[in-house]
Amino acid sequence: MKKAIGATVACALAIGVAVAPGAGAVPGGGHGPPQGPKPPKGDKQVFGTVSVAVTPTTITSTTTGVTASGNVLATGSCRKDRTVHFAYVYGTPPTTTPLPQTAMTGPNGDYTAPLPKPTDPSLTPPITNPPTSSVVLRATVEATERKIGSKKKGNRRGKKHGRKIFCNEITGDSAPITIAPATP
Repeated sequence: MKKAIGATVACALAIGVAVAPGAGAVPGGGHGPPQGPKPPKGDKQVFGTVSVAVTPTTITSTTTGVTASGNVLATGSCRKDRTVHFAYVYGTPPTTTPLPQTAMTGPNGDYTAPLPKPTDPSLTPPITNPPTSSVVLRATVEATERKIGSKKKGNRRGKKHGRKIFCNEITGDSAPITIAPATP
């Protein structure tokens, strides 16, 4: 029995020695074309979405302003400290009225901003009633570049040596804001 096991092991080794030199003759070990060193990783592109809610949803002659709120949904490092720009979009073809107000997202991506009402005469171009009975608030989150990773030990300058990620620009629209007809 021991001789049979010994003969089997010796035979397996002999076959392995005979096959191994042939396997090295094929580029890549017989598993496709040779794979050189991997290229360095580039900047990671991060996409996301932004939600936009407006309070109140109906503008009357007594409304003094609106409050925009929402959330930036992206990876953790692309949520916080992002600048949100606002604009009213109305009419056909769409006309955009940018607003000077901006908001900064918090650590979890939430933002809130007080804004002038869509029919405020100081807007350029002004939105009047008519020509439109509804307006949409558009929120645009600026693109930014971040570094993720830890600081190297012993580095007193605090420079991060992690990977760069690029947080892309994100745009989202609110539900239509109704503009009530002016009351005499």
